[in-house]
Amino acid sequence: MNESLRIVLGSVVEVFGVVLVAYLYSRRVRPDLSDATKLVTWVLVPCLVFTAILGSSVPVREIRDVTLATLLQISIGLSAGWVVLRAIGWHGRRELLLPIAFVNSANLPFPLLVANFGSEALSYGVICFMTTTATVFSVGIAILHGKSQLRATLREPVLWATALALGCKSIGFEPPEIAMRVPRLAGQAAVPMMLVLLGDSLSRIGLGSIREAALVAALRFGTGALALWATLSWIRPEGLLREVLILYALLPSAVINLVLVRRMGLPAGGVASGVLVTTILSAVWLPILLTLLTR
Repeated sequence: MNESLRIVLGSVVEVFGVVLVAYLYSRRVRPDLSDATKLVTWVLVPCLVFTAILGSSVPVREIRDVTLATLLQISIGLSAGWVVLRAIGWHGRRELLLPIAFVNSANLPFPLLVANFGSEALSYGVICFMTTTATVFSVGIAILHGKSQLRATLREPVLWATALALGCKSIGFEPPEIAMRVPRLAGQAAVPMMLVLLGDSLSRIGLGSIREAALVAALRFGTGALALWATLSWIRPEGLLREVLILYALLPSAVINLVLVRRMGLPAGGVASGVLVTTILSAVWLPILLTLLTR
């Protein structure tokens, strides 16, 4: 078997295998993982982000390109989704815009990036994740509720971990190796825990309207492909950055979309179905994409 294909299949089996085990366990046991979720979001992921940025050598120009590409993907998803929903008479279903535009930018791609491209790719992924998080808590909530929650975004520990790491790099400060061992070890625990939480979240999602799920899936991947074409044509990324941006443009919908819609008291069936279907489809689509990218 080709070495790159072996790595791709191994990483996909590992990632979706953990998600499946967590999904089956949560379907049967229904555990309360709220404390685990807090641990991951408040401790483990910030440690992962902090160590990834400090260990990276991403220039400012590429940080700008990653941010612009992520915003472009979100903007095209929202714009095209709005046009299609109005065209089919669903202009009141604004909650469906979120799973079309906002992708799973951490749980799924982080372990795939590390396994297939290395830690440098994870640094690009962190920037995509931060841009997506800031946008969904501002623009996304404004779409649902009419106003954003920038304060909630500013309270995200990942944001502060990113700012701290960028601050250290900007002044050339490198923490002692012994001090980095703790966040590095905690960061290593973040990846499997994120996959467990993704499986648990999917286990609580029911498949509602097939029509809504199909529409969300078609627009998620369709607008992602359109955004990818625009990114490759206008921003013209090269090398590893190009491969990471291709992967991020074609990721499934994020579970956070469902969380926000439910929090706002809006109909969540279509969003839940869209998240579930796009994640299932990605289990087939991502191995093919990764194989092409790593050849």
